[in-house]
Amino acid sequence: GYAPEAVMVEATHLPEPPDPRNRADSGGPTSDLFRQYLREIGRIPLLTAAEEVELARRVEAGLFAEERLAGTPDLDSRLAVDLDRLVVMGRTAKRRLIEANLRLVVSVAKRYVGRGLTMLDLVQEGNLGLIRAVEKFDYARGYKFSTYAT
Repeated sequence: GYAPEAVMVEATHLPEPPDPRNRADSGGPTSDLFRQYLREIGRIPLLTAAEEVELARRVEAGLFAEERLAGTPDLDSRLAVDLDRLVVMGRTAKRRLIEANLRLVVSVAKRYVGRGLTMLDLVQEGNLGLIRAVEKFDYARGYKFSTYAT
């Protein structure tokens, strides 16, 4: 049989905005951390349209493989290994798509500053939305991811 635990992937570090509960609106340590976050995400290379499509295909294949593994308990072991590989590749592609679009979240968040939420809160919510958008993005429709995500 197949053990779903075998699919678990070590999560690599995604840059995270500083915790808004530690906020010091006077521009203290939190604003320094936020500037560092902005520097970190600024170093992540942007994707070409072709890279976006390829990564989105891998994400889709990984999600399909995950469903297949979960829904078919008596899979052939070679097929299970291949599906495991697709799941890992899908998760890696998902992380890359997310990381490459963290700047998009910041640029959208800037438009909403001053409407009751801090920049940190907006970026945090935006990052959650970005994760959902990566999971639901349909590359076959021909749109750029940034068009879909905003």
